[in-house]
Amino acid sequence: MFILPDFPATSKWLSPLERHLVEKRLEEDVGVGDEDANGISSKESLIMAFTDWKVWWMTLSLISMFISLSFNAYFPTLVKTMGFSDTITLLMCAPPWIVATMATFVVNRQVMYFLLFLVVIHANHSTT
Repeated sequence: MFILPDFPATSKWLSPLERHLVEKRLEEDVGVGDEDANGISSKESLIMAFTDWKVWWMTLSLISMFISLSFNAYFPTLVKTMGFSDTITLLMCAPPWIVATMATFVVNRQVMYFLLFLVVIHANHSTT
């Protein structure tokens, strides 16, 4: 059985030059200490991250995504608590997914026509 060694220095299948190269890359991969090349400390970097509006928008979008993804996990359970059987519960959960699938196809088709329209407009504009 082939098992990777714990350290490059103890590997028998690497040549001395390859061992040196791997050890050098591992040293370089460790990164810098508390300050990066521009002289910004970790504390200053943290303050910059907390004051950047793009970080807050990304946080808001990720939270929204996680909340919307949790809906599909808990919706059948919520419907089941209304006292219906398993089959009726699943049939009651199906309409939102059917509507979402149809909406996806409609939006996808509209976007396709819009992009085709843009290509035609661009082609006509560039030839004149």
